[in-house]
Amino acid sequence: MSALTLQCLGWHDHPYWPVWHNLRRALASLRGGERAVLLLRSRLRRMYRHALLPTDFSPSSLDGLRRAIRALPPMRFTLLHTCRVAGEGSMRMAGVGDDVLDACRQRKERAARAAGHRYAAQLAPFDTSVSVLVLRQPWAAAVASHAALARPDLLVLIETSGGPCEAWRWRTNLRALLGRTDCDLLLLPRAKCAASGGRFVT
Repeated sequence: MSALTLQCLGWHDHPYWPVWHNLRRALASLRGGERAVLLLRSRLRRMYRHALLPTDFSPSSLDGLRRAIRALPPMRFTLLHTCRVAGEGSMRMAGVGDDVLDACRQRKERAARAAGHRYAAQLAPFDTSVSVLVLRQPWAAAVASHAALARPDLLVLIETSGGPCEAWRWRTNLRALLGRTDCDLLLLPRAKCAASGGRFVT
């Protein structure tokens, strides 16, 4: 696994579009390849103690977390996973009751928490504190609301590895988070992992 190279960008107070302006700067720097981007939101220097990382528990997300741990000082990581029942609206229209839907939600959340703990167990040999949080809200809303509540020092986001639609959705969510959070932001380039078996390319 290659070392992570960081480029630090200070937040620019654009007179009209500060979020859009800084988002474009960060994404332009991220396109450089293996270089990650640290966007410094605060003018005050502070020690990072808590990082929030939204994750889908995929191999590329695990690789990104490993690289972040290697590059950053020791701190506590909260892994945030959003968990919703697919097709819930259609199920309601078909007459599925609240008790059945709630049972589906609980079953899905239990599976997500189990996957999260298996995911965290793969972080050896790193000596870091990791907790797993599962929320039912949509992705951007869940990240923003938990960031407002927990006040992490750093928000870590991994670039999507999907197609154009996924990339557009990721940029839209990123813009929303820049407008709704005030912590520093670490953007990680998409990980280069093998498509089969979840093996990591070094």
